[in-house]
Amino acid sequence: MVAMSTISSYSYKELLDIATKIAVQAKNEYLTKSQIENLIGSLYMVDDPRDALLIAQLFSHRQAARLEKGFRTMSKISKILNDMYNTGKDRIFASQFLGLVKWIYECIEERRLPKVNAETITFDELMKILREEH
Repeated sequence: MVAMSTISSYSYKELLDIATKIAVQAKNEYLTKSQIENLIGSLYMVDDPRDALLIAQLFSHRQAARLEKGFRTMSKISKILNDMYNTGKDRIFASQFLGLVKWIYECIEERRLPKVNAETITFDELMKILREEH
């Protein structure tokens, strides 16, 4: 996995790889897209655009505890939000990133995927699987 400590210099390709890992993990843990939407919404609970990332981290762990599932997914999300916060990113960046996670999740939500490793799958690998399916 791409080192989270360098998010400030990530390309969209690297962000898509991370979003893919999170989306596949969410599917593996039987989360719904509404959980991702709720997480995006949590970025707007406070006025400060940077502090919103702290609130969203808390919300991600609260969701996993409340649902009693999704712990790995929410942990991954919390880590990336924390890195975003520590590198000066704000709610807009985080919201765009989580929007990518949601789009990827929607692509795979109703599809049967071959056995894939959520820790190592890349965006390119997932797109290849999706292209081969039809």
